[in-house]
Amino acid sequence: MLSDRRYGLVGDPVAHSLSPRLFRAAFAYLDISAFYKAHRVPRGDGEGLLKKMRELSSGGGNVTVPHKEGAAPLLDVRSVNVERTGATNCFWLDAEGRLAGDNTDVGGFLAAVADLEGFRLEGAAVLLLGAGGAARAVAAACASARVRQLDVWNRSAGRAETLVSDLGLAVIATVRVAPAASSETYDLVVNATSLGLDRADPLPLELEADRFRYAFDVVYGPGGTDWTRHASEAGVPSIDGHSMLVNQAVLSLENWIGEVSDRDGVAQAMWKAVGARPGRRSR
Repeated sequence: MLSDRRYGLVGDPVAHSLSPRLFRAAFAYLDISAFYKAHRVPRGDGEGLLKKMRELSSGGGNVTVPHKEGAAPLLDVRSVNVERTGATNCFWLDAEGRLAGDNTDVGGFLAAVADLEGFRLEGAAVLLLGAGGAARAVAAACASARVRQLDVWNRSAGRAETLVSDLGLAVIATVRVAPAASSETYDLVVNATSLGLDRADPLPLELEADRFRYAFDVVYGPGGTDWTRHASEAGVPSIDGHSMLVNQAVLSLENWIGEVSDRDGVAQAMWKAVGARPGRRSR
């Protein structure tokens, strides 16, 4: 099928991504002649990343791991959320032909965490696993929601410290290297690492119901992820990344084509395309 506009996803890996299904469903629902495809650009290939972003910018595109941080400096125009997080997951050409970008993961996370019934992010104690692009969006969202405490864990303490410093989170955030050894309790634990993209990956963290009230996995999978299934077995209510994926996708779409009057209809078309249910929780 010939398309008037080309859109796409850039990352590595991308074969698992549901983004092409999401956006093709949205374009069909809105009767827009456009096409969306995933493109693999290996880690460290900055030249290839910029080239692919430029190729797609006449329509628009998304960025996923491991390029969210690397793509931000390539933008000519950065949204407040890109400036805040130092990461981007959405790009397009603006009216003046400049490569513009946003971080819709911030709003996507805030909308998705509302699917955890009975949970309120404001005033919560949060344990954040990871310090990459997704973690930066989650940390920014937590700060905007005024969490009481944010502990950031990463294999490299230095990278976690950089995240806390870059986002100006010193007042609420601390850096920890081994949360598994701690007995501290949290209202929410968020996996913002890439663990779970490969079925051979270990669990990001062992969960116990007396330490964690809720769990959120940025990674998504059919019927949830290994970690959300583990959470269910441990008695910890959880949600995987499907809701965040859909919510950030709606925001990305509006960056490309302007405000969508029927947001709910578009979101429902996206949910149907990925075979998941809105507000899905694992218990």
